[in-house]
Amino acid sequence: MAQDTRDRMIHGAALLVGTHGAKSASLRDLAREAGVPLGSTYHYFPEGKRQLVGEAVAAAGERVERLITRAKVQGPDAAMDAIADGWRTVLESTDFRSGCPVLAVALEEDPALRTMAMTIFERWQESLAEALIADGVGPERAPRLARTVVAAIEGAIALCRAEHSFVPLDDVLAELRVTLVEAGSSQTRSRAN
Repeated sequence: MAQDTRDRMIHGAALLVGTHGAKSASLRDLAREAGVPLGSTYHYFPEGKRQLVGEAVAAAGERVERLITRAKVQGPDAAMDAIADGWRTVLESTDFRSGCPVLAVALEEDPALRTMAMTIFERWQESLAEALIADGVGPERAPRLARTVVAAIEGAIALCRAEHSFVPLDDVLAELRVTLVEAGSSQTRSRAN
């Protein structure tokens, strides 16, 4: 029961941070989002708001990283789709109000949260780069392409929220698929020559 309450608080905090950012969310708001009394917040997160936000952002980062890891054995397309499907679920369940809490804290003034966000983005990119290399993309291009995938999907999530539509995400995924095919094909051609 205690772990369920703690997990619910982390999940709620991730949604709230993805909606308003960490700076705009008070500890009271975070407790309300999770449906718990304010005192429970201090019980589970004795360091307060910063600890709860940090754990929420880390949990969101780990969730996406697990999606990438599970899907990358099927190739970069599957990994990309897994990321997009995860964010599609968040967008749909919040009526397009919440986006990526990792991106939200990356844009804030708190250097510790920004550093955490950058580390998470780097892990996502490294994992995607591994999938791209395994799929035939050259090791010099794979990190750039992985960064492009992460940046494009993060940008698409923001546009989806603004438009209340999945069209931006669908369009970005369609273009990324073409790019991934071309990247794999160009590597194959250069090896054949």
